[in-house]
Amino acid sequence: MIRSNFSFLQVSILAVFFAVFLNSCSARVQVLPEPVVEQTLFRSGPICPGAIFCSLGKPGSLNFKGILVNKTGEKPIFLEYYMSSFEESFPIGISMKLDQTWHNLRKTSTDYGDTVRVVSILPVDVADKLLSAKEIQVSFSSRDNTSTYTLSSSNSDSLKSLLKDLKEKLDSQARLTITNH
Repeated sequence: MIRSNFSFLQVSILAVFFAVFLNSCSARVQVLPEPVVEQTLFRSGPICPGAIFCSLGKPGSLNFKGILVNKTGEKPIFLEYYMSSFEESFPIGISMKLDQTWHNLRKTSTDYGDTVRVVSILPVDVADKLLSAKEIQVSFSSRDNTSTYTLSSSNSDSLKSLLKDLKEKLDSQARLTITNH
């Protein structure tokens, strides 16, 4: 009795195999929609003011993110700040002091996980001022307190270099064109 069930199982598997094989060899044309690439993402390396070891996503690290929006050709740049999820209460935003002028950056998103990532848009005029600033301070505000970091000259140079490299890569990227032949 077990032998007949085993034969039935073998015949069933063989039948399924042939059905799949015949279906895949049919003369039908498969229509597979192409994915539309809506945006291309660029992310700079991080800097960690006051830390010896630095990695992307480490609490206290900063980096830039650029996006090429393929539909419109826009190329916005964002500043990302990471903090420990146990460190702060509800994050409010990031400000930058470039030379003697404070710039409040509009927060676009907050992502929660092992670390909290606060993303703020970096307007073009502020990015240009950042590249020429002699003194840079970054300030993070939450409901409870505000932390301000004055960047050392090496951190300032690194931040400027990261932004410059990101802008060059973003500006050299052309919009993608999808053609059908």
